[in-house]
Amino acid sequence: MDVQFSDEELLLRDTVLAVAEKAAPESVGGLEGFDDAALWARLADAGVLGLGAGGELGSLTDAAIATTALGRALAPVPYLGCAVLPAQLLALAGADPALLDAVVAGRRRLAVGIDPATLAIGREGAPALAWDAGGAEAAIVRRAGGAELTAVDLGPPTPGVDLTRCTRWTRAGAVTEGSFGRLSDADERRWYCTALALASADMVGVMEGGLQLAVDHALAREQFGVPIGSFQAIQHLLAEQRTSLDGARSVAVYAAWALGHRQLDEAALAAHTAKAYCSDVGKRLCEAVVQVHGGMGLTWECKAHVYLKRMLFDRAFLGDERVHFRRIAELRRSEAGVGL
Repeated sequence: MDVQFSDEELLLRDTVLAVAEKAAPESVGGLEGFDDAALWARLADAGVLGLGAGGELGSLTDAAIATTALGRALAPVPYLGCAVLPAQLLALAGADPALLDAVVAGRRRLAVGIDPATLAIGREGAPALAWDAGGAEAAIVRRAGGAELTAVDLGPPTPGVDLTRCTRWTRAGAVTEGSFGRLSDADERRWYCTALALASADMVGVMEGGLQLAVDHALAREQFGVPIGSFQAIQHLLAEQRTSLDGARSVAVYAAWALGHRQLDEAALAAHTAKAYCSDVGKRLCEAVVQVHGGMGLTWECKAHVYLKRMLFDRAFLGDERVHFRRIAELRRSEAGVGL
């Protein structure tokens, strides 16, 4: 694996970041009721919505790079929930190419319903939670007792902590369309690992944006006639978070890369590792960002709490670090032939 981004990958990162920063609202209040149509169209025109979905589209590493850039900008657009992850699922299930094309072109928004009890893809007839489902017309779930995928209606947005994304529950038994292909257990596991890797990439972006916000504040905010960034306690706190960020970026990018270059068992271990590590250090980093801002960090005028809330939302998606540290232990024991 080449640990350095290529010129093309750096251009992708900078382009997506520039588009997102231009479109995203500057104030926290602007996130409420934000119309993401223009940003969605820009991402679709650039081919970003279909990254990693196979064919001539970009790799999963490219998808992780774009995800990180959108997380850094706090882009209030359902990039993972209504584009990349549904496209991945449809591609693995062998869905109608016309349907896949409509998703990656941004003409249709489909979310994925998750069973909150098992953290697997939801089943028709049972409530499932569609994560990051802003503007979605339906959620993809498994047919009850089968391998076929279908779509079910979604209810209204539910209140949540993340101001940049919304969650919606499926309406039990409300089937809207026929078969979207068939998903094997192995392909469902691959999709699950892809979701873990890309959620980790979003957390890396949130960490990048949050840490930059804290550094800028430490340089501008003065106490006793000097910037608070000159205080050793602040310097040590931010330096520790930068070290955590570098580690998180490494494991997240490797997890996305491994899904295209390693056997599934090895890629799964990388995905669980990325989700566990990013969930753990990401929460601490965003809490440190709020701490650097002092009492201001929890006010509506400051974005520090928005970064923290998005991080907590990512951390909960498909399980936090406790879930994945346990899964890593199970995989290691299985490799060693030790009974669980």
